[in-house]
Amino acid sequence: MNAPGLGEPGGSGQAAAANPAYSVTVRVPRGSRADIDAVIATGPGTITCYADEPDPVGRRITLDADSGPTLAWLLQALRSRLGADLLHTEDPVFVVASTGKLTQSLCASVTTGHDLALLDADADRRVIRHLATHPTHTDLFTGRPRRVALLSDASAVLDFEPLTAEAALPAVESQAVHLHRATGLDVIPMPIAARDAAELGRAIGMLAPGFAAMVLVHTHVSHIDAVRAVPRPGATPLLDTVNDGLAVAATAAVLNHLRGRGLRPQSARVAVVDPGRGGDLAGLLLAAGIRDLTLYDPLEYGIAPLHRLAAHLDLLVDLIGLASPPEQVPVLRTRPEMPPPLASATSGPRPLHALPGLLRAAVRTHRPISVAARLAAIQALVDLTPPGGLLPPVDHPRLAPAVADAAVRALAAD
Repeated sequence: MNAPGLGEPGGSGQAAAANPAYSVTVRVPRGSRADIDAVIATGPGTITCYADEPDPVGRRITLDADSGPTLAWLLQALRSRLGADLLHTEDPVFVVASTGKLTQSLCASVTTGHDLALLDADADRRVIRHLATHPTHTDLFTGRPRRVALLSDASAVLDFEPLTAEAALPAVESQAVHLHRATGLDVIPMPIAARDAAELGRAIGMLAPGFAAMVLVHTHVSHIDAVRAVPRPGATPLLDTVNDGLAVAATAAVLNHLRGRGLRPQSARVAVVDPGRGGDLAGLLLAAGIRDLTLYDPLEYGIAPLHRLAAHLDLLVDLIGLASPPEQVPVLRTRPEMPPPLASATSGPRPLHALPGLLRAAVRTHRPISVAARLAAIQALVDLTPPGGLLPPVDHPRLAPAVADAAVRALAAD
């Protein structure tokens, strides 16, 4: 009964695919490939050879496993089978993380003494004196228009408990890479060691003058709500991955699912499980035309009533990750902590479906993202989705521009 692209209620019975997040790269002498193939053949899970390349002393081979336990078994088996022939091993996940994932590049020339003089105190003094008397010219004579702060208080990093701010850096840096690729903006990862939402809000206020926009990532939705509740008239636009990313993409996926089944939003019956995790998802669903919307709290009511309710629903939006969802209703899994892999992001919402375009719009207009802009972004996602699909791929070449253009038009009309 599940529609194409929606999560199956139970397991599929198929072996899990190999996942590059669980990889190992080994260097071995020539002629060792047969031993590696023998190890792969006896693995407890799925193991694939991603790459086999010549190396100065033999072969450089990358193997992908399907999980952490399979990877641990693979490493032990390779050591036992190859012994001294296992010349070197490295984990690509940690190799990528160790580089910091992104860096700065110089825009100003520093080749000659004349170039350096343009970066000296006398030159800066002239520009600052001008900006002091013409504050609206700041974006003309600084790099602020292309600079975005990517902030996290580490309160909601994937499926971890709250972390220290620095422990969130790998996830924040990955988000920065994705947003930079999608927008071309300079995205600066900045974990904030804030003790509570109020302190996070004060940090945002202090950092704001240096940035065209700010984005909260890997931050608990309650902290996001608290920060957004404080009026910031005329301040730097503040976006977040829940309201400006996940909620927008999930609403588009819901509309596309209903369209695929020939249902009008006004007549559809939709339930959201654990709606508090979705930010303004419920509000966007209502604004997008859903009239029969049930907000279901599994902690208060348990799971049994949800199974009884399911027979009367057209779609269940699961924000918590139900272990045993009802079988008689299509389920859209939308866990904020566990987004679908980028390669399969047409079957489930990711913040990257909408956030890059909305970020471009906020930077272009110098305005905060409104509900109207989010609704325009939802329609842009729906328009870009192929027939029968839930969402466009996150690497669709028109995705960020289309969302940005739609949001800019909505902001101009507000």
